[in-house]
Amino acid sequence: MQLGRHLLSYFAVYFCVDKDYGTLYVSGYLRGRSLSVNGLVHLPGVGDFQMSRIDGPRDPCPVSRSSDLGIQSAMQTEETVVMDEDVKVLQEVDPTVQESLQSEVIPDPMEGEQTWPTEDELREAEANQRTSLKKRVPEGTSDYQAAWIIDSGDENESEESGDELGLNPEYEEGEESHNEDMDETMSTATELTVGDADENYDTNYDEEEERRQLQKVKAEKEEKLFPDEVDTPLDVLARTRFAKYRGLKSFRTSPWDAKENLPADYARIFQFDNFNRTKKRVLLNEAEDAVLPGWYITIHISNVPSLWAESQDKSKPLVVFGLLQHEQKMSVLHYVFKRHPSYTAPVKSKDQLTFHSGFRRFSSCPVFSQHTSADKHKFERFLPTDTTSVASVFAPVTFPPMPTLLFTEDATTGEQSLVATGSLYQVNPDRMVIRRVMLTGHPFKIHKKSAVIRYMFFDRADIQWFKPVELHTKYGRRGHIKEPLGTHGHMKCVFDGQLKAQDTVCMSLYKRVYPKWPNKPVSAQNISPEVTEDTDMS
Repeated sequence: MQLGRHLLSYFAVYFCVDKDYGTLYVSGYLRGRSLSVNGLVHLPGVGDFQMSRIDGPRDPCPVSRSSDLGIQSAMQTEETVVMDEDVKVLQEVDPTVQESLQSEVIPDPMEGEQTWPTEDELREAEANQRTSLKKRVPEGTSDYQAAWIIDSGDENESEESGDELGLNPEYEEGEESHNEDMDETMSTATELTVGDADENYDTNYDEEEERRQLQKVKAEKEEKLFPDEVDTPLDVLARTRFAKYRGLKSFRTSPWDAKENLPADYARIFQFDNFNRTKKRVLLNEAEDAVLPGWYITIHISNVPSLWAESQDKSKPLVVFGLLQHEQKMSVLHYVFKRHPSYTAPVKSKDQLTFHSGFRRFSSCPVFSQHTSADKHKFERFLPTDTTSVASVFAPVTFPPMPTLLFTEDATTGEQSLVATGSLYQVNPDRMVIRRVMLTGHPFKIHKKSAVIRYMFFDRADIQWFKPVELHTKYGRRGHIKEPLGTHGHMKCVFDGQLKAQDTVCMSLYKRVYPKWPNKPVSAQNISPEVTEDTDMS
């Protein structure tokens, strides 16, 4: 099913209404889906806009069997098309049903205020509890048994939500490698001529950028050798440094509320009760009087910045994209990426990257996580090189599947390099990305099933604070803290077997990670501050 609609400009004119804004008239053939004047359109690199009217001018290239008519239509000039008296008004905007440009929710600071319910609210709550959903159940079925019976409509809908829409959340394990043994490239000595080439070699050298890249390379290698391991700080108490972390009995089965302690940015986004159902409804419902694909039309785009019109390159084509319902609203989007083999530099989570997702371009700081089908997904500090990864960002709502390219910008030259390729996975603010840190300690004295562990903590109160958290070792032993010894961080621990001297005792702590706000459109050009009365962009 075709998802979007677009219009390639055959002729475009911009007229200033005031000093800063004006109306853009774009004529061309509509492609894809039908277009309604009450919807929104998107200009790449600028943003979303409303339309005021859609006209139906004379077709410059009509489809006709007569060769004479074809020759006459080809001889028409652009001025004849614009000034044609046969222009018909196809649609005019209806302010009561027009799509709003609001992209964020304005949070109410008093929304979380708790007050005592009134008597009317208590009676209404009791009435809501008494009303029960009627189901067709076999005779003699109790209320408890009826609660476990699933309606046929809900069952069919849950089955259709994944495969038919291309939103299958099952994670396919890594692809089979081709077992190509690459010989290490031997460094060959080349003769450098002493002259201009040697003198200009360090012209664009940035020492600070080189240091940052070196630190990222070292951190990526350390993460591969010792994943999630961190050192307990000596100058800060562990219960203060890891105050936002918690222990879990099992990362896979332990409960975690997705609505717990959400940041303030989550009050500014939109969330759907059932995104798959919303996508079906949006794609099936279209306006009755909408403009059909293939028509030659002129759309009137309101409140376009005049600075953008001056900076528009006339040699490049202008494409206007029509937005579906809800596509201007902000939410949490998750993309599945596979790293491109041509890019070898490390890519860290929350680094500034550029997304080219369909017709949208924006820069954001994604959070990488593992691509699994569980309810909790492990945070990844770096974009992996051999498997797929999920990048979570705040972005305008888009309906999958949507091909996406991920770029990074060089700080010195400003050139963009392709980092990864992928597509939109899902729109779901409740998808939890969990970061794990692992505190490590070493056996000091080993007994039959107990041992004295040191170097995990350096304060007696920290041991008491983390005493309920379960311990495990790299050789598969499990245990718990029994009691602290002394005041310098030694502790007595009990395990399910005798430890080995070379074993390492670990404690896993977890916290939820959120993407950064906001993302901003990527403008490839510098807009001049000067303004003119009208601009012809044909």
